[in-house]
Amino acid sequence: MKRRSAWKIENYAYRECPHPDREFGYAVSLHNHSCHSVEKLAALNQVVKLAFMRPLSGVLKSSFGLGGVSDLNYAEITFNPPYTPDDVYQMEAAAAARWGFDGVHLAITDHDEFAGSLALLRGRPDLNGRIALSEELSLWFQGHLFHLGVSHMPESAVEETHVRIQAAARGGRYDELFETLAASGCLVVLNHPLIAWAGAEKIPVTELLSRYGWAIHALEVNGMRTREENDRVLELARQWHKPVVGGGDSHLLVASSVISLSRAASFKDFIAEVKDGHAVPFVTPDYFAPLKWKLFLRVLFFISRYRQIASYKGQPVAEMLERRTVLLDPVGSASRVFLSLVSALGLAR
Repeated sequence: MKRRSAWKIENYAYRECPHPDREFGYAVSLHNHSCHSVEKLAALNQVVKLAFMRPLSGVLKSSFGLGGVSDLNYAEITFNPPYTPDDVYQMEAAAAARWGFDGVHLAITDHDEFAGSLALLRGRPDLNGRIALSEELSLWFQGHLFHLGVSHMPESAVEETHVRIQAAARGGRYDELFETLAASGCLVVLNHPLIAWAGAEKIPVTELLSRYGWAIHALEVNGMRTREENDRVLELARQWHKPVVGGGDSHLLVASSVISLSRAASFKDFIAEVKDGHAVPFVTPDYFAPLKWKLFLRVLFFISRYRQIASYKGQPVAEMLERRTVLLDPVGSASRVFLSLVSALGLAR
């Protein structure tokens, strides 16, 4: 496979696709996060345990204004991506335009929240039929965290649907959850199904699909996971006779590197395609950048804006650091300069 080429995935196999607009009329971006999505810094709990980070642990805590907090749980530090729902649309549409598409069908899938997609739907009536009321639902199943991309919830009952699926998921009432999802008519995608979270000994994806595969319409090839992991997702989908869709999951910095292609003129018709077993992920050249590089850029992007977007137990870091200068401030300034240079050189991925 030529790494810098663009590819489509059909029948679980990669095929080179330099001109997707010649075969498909529409681009679909299914997995996006806006300022309405709450992100946790839980990964830092593992980072600070690394040998080279131990001398810096105090500096890191102080940089968040939390130097006096003993046994800090970084999962309690959260941030919201610095993009409005319309920013997300503009970013995804601009990326799709480079491949010959006029806009995108878009699902903003904020974590356990539909407000971003609702704001875009109501704020952009010119995109009628192309915006899906959506969220990314967190589901703990047999001790493992799964994420379901839930797209195109009915507008007339979106609040009721959201409350019911959230309550069922948090209460472990899985039968009720999947029956509610099925009754809503929405698209249900098992996002990045093979993530091995820190400390996970087993991923009970087979058990999940065995019990509730009837209500899960597709598996996801994810733009922020490795090629090896996504290839295993393709094999899993083949085994379970599920279509695969593309999802960006970029969160910060740049547009999705993996989307979906469609011949459907509306999001509703795209869902019908997927439910009929027809789904075509589109893998752009940006996907093949090393994952460590992509994660590094996103860390720098976060550092460059963390004062404005991070909070601890609901209190903004900007308030805790008011009129104080900390080590991450010059690092943030340097990060902004570096990211501008990377972007100018076309290396932002």
